[in-house]
Order: sequence, then structure tokens, then C-alpha cells
Amino acid sequence: MHRRAFLARSLGGLVLLGGGSALLAACSGSDGESTGGSDGPRSLTFRLSYTHGVSFAGTYLAIADGFYAAQGFDTVELVEGGPTATPTPIDVAVGKALIGVASSPDQVATARLNGGAGVKIVGALYQKNPYCVTSLASSPIRTPQDMVGKTIGVQAVNETVWAAFLAGAGVDPASVRTVPVQFDPTPLTAGEVDGWFSFVTNEPVTLAAAGHAVTTLLLADHGYPLVAQVYVADESSLAGDRRADVLACLTAEIEGWIAAIKDPDRAATIAIEQYAPDLGLDAAVQSEIARVQTGLVVTDDTRRSGIMTVTDELVAQNIATLADSGLDITAEDLFDLSLLAEIYSARPELATALADVAG
Repeated sequence: MHRRAFLARSLGGLVLLGGGSALLAACSGSDGESTGGSDGPRSLTFRLSYTHGVSFAGTYLAIADGFYAAQGFDTVELVEGGPTATPTPIDVAVGKALIGVASSPDQVATARLNGGAGVKIVGALYQKNPYCVTSLASSPIRTPQDMVGKTIGVQAVNETVWAAFLAGAGVDPASVRTVPVQFDPTPLTAGEVDGWFSFVTNEPVTLAAAGHAVTTLLLADHGYPLVAQVYVADESSLAGDRRADVLACLTAEIEGWIAAIKDPDRAATIAIEQYAPDLGLDAAVQSEIARVQTGLVVTDDTRRSGIMTVTDELVAQNIATLADSGLDITAEDLFDLSLLAEIYSARPELATALADVAG
């Protein structure tokens, strides 16, 4: 989905590395079963929502720390996404990957409703949507009503999200001057706009690192409830022989994300050194992005029930928001959270592993 263009900036300037994949050995000499039979190595193809970076630190640690190996996988193939890549739900639906991360529920709903894809959301990493309005602290925008009479820079690919946010927040679009911008926030620091539409893991972090004091208004706190970075799998896998592989993958991912959240500096180091070594990324900026990301992942609900879980109330809010956007789909057709229930029932210690972590 085009809105993922934001993530390139969230990685401190990480550019598209290509649409290929990196084959990573999760362990050696495993006697796990093959995805195609019982005699060969057991492997997994995992589709990322964008190019490599700290946004996938939990996946990297799941590999590096042996969590995938413990689940019996010999290899994990990470397939990058990108602005021109096929949407994750489609790749998963046609069997190019067993499981993947899609940017948001509307991408999955669109694939089901318009593309006939049999994919479902099996978990949501970001409990809070990462979009925000960034402003300079000298002229802060803290609430939607603060935007009235102000000029907000919005990228063309994000106009749909922006319109949905204004509607949900009860702000008359005519009361806010919206101007088209690209992805360089110079118009904000130059005073040409009062607010800047971005991911909270993007411009707020890079601007602060450059010495600018900023304020953020997170859309999730003001009527925009869509979860993000959702894990998707095909119904044929969920109901067939591959269900065990999906369960194993999710278990490893949960353990990897717990490790990444508990040690954001290490998570950033692995992302930079092993996946983007030649891009000149700033370790301090990447560590801060990882910390900000934690606030999207860890909430009161996930502290109690485990990361990636989605409450019935939040599911209902997502379904209602999608309907308002013209995507009429039921919770049963879009979500299958039974795998997470199985995992946390079998491993209850994972559900509360982040109980003491601040969001």
C-alpha cells in the first residue's frame, strides 16, 4: 500500500534495497519437517510489509536468538516489500509466502473484497495506528481542534487517511487548510506549514535528532482506531496442514518482539549491522525509533493478554472504521485470532512477559 512510503523515512533515510529476499539460516542440522514433506528441511517464507529496517526488529531477533530454530525451522526467507511490490495479502494468498505483515487492515479487507484473496488477520503488532500530526513545540497542535485555521502538509498518498481522520475527529475539512507536500519536512521547520502528516516513528524522531523540539498528535488517540502492521495468513493454511507452521511462526515472532522491546538498542544494532549495513543509519536515531515503536505495540490490553492480540472492542472499532471507508466486511471474515489464543493458552508466560514495560 502506498502509505508505507512513510516507513522509508522512519528508518532514518533507509532507501529501497530491492524487491528480493534475504535467506537467513535460523539453525543448522535441524530435524524439523519440510514444508513439502517429512524428509527435507523445514523452511518458511515470510513477507515483510516494506524494506528492511528497525520496524522488523522482532523478526530479526526471532531469527538471531534461535526462536525460529526452537520451533523447528531450518531457514527463514524474508521477502521485502516496497512501493512497487505486490501487496502482502496478495503474495500470501497466492502462496508466495506462508505468512506476512501487511501495513493495515484496509489493505487486507481490500484484498478479500476486491481481489478474492482468502487471507485473514491473525494478529496486530501495532495496537495504535502510527499516523500523527507533527508540529513545532513553539506552536503546538495537541488536539484536532487545534488544527482549525492552521495549515497542514499532507502527502497525496495519505489524503484518504487524512480525510477519514478529520471525519472521525469531527473536524470540518473546510476549517483546515490542507496543502500537498512530499516527504521532506523542511516546510514545517521553515514555517510554511503549521503541521506535518507523518508516522510517529518518522519525522518526530528525525526532527528531534536534528535539534527541533516537536509536539505530536497521534491519530489513534483521536478517533482513528485502525491497528497496523498486521500479520496475515491464508485460510487454506489456517484450516490445513500448515496451521502448525503458522502457529510456530507466530510463537517465534512473539518471542522475538518481546526480546526487541526489552532491548531496543540491541534491536537497532542488529537491524543496522545485519540488514542495512551500508546505509549510514544513525544508531541513536534507530534506537529511539524502536522505543517510540514500543508505544504502538505495548498497551494495557497487550500487557494483560499478550502482544498482537486484539480485543473484541478494538476489532469492532476497526470494522466500523473500514465500513465508513466503504469496506463492508465482518469481523469473522477479516480476523482469525484463534491462533494467538492457542499460543498464549499453551505459553501463558508469554502473555504477561511485557507486563512491566511502559508503553
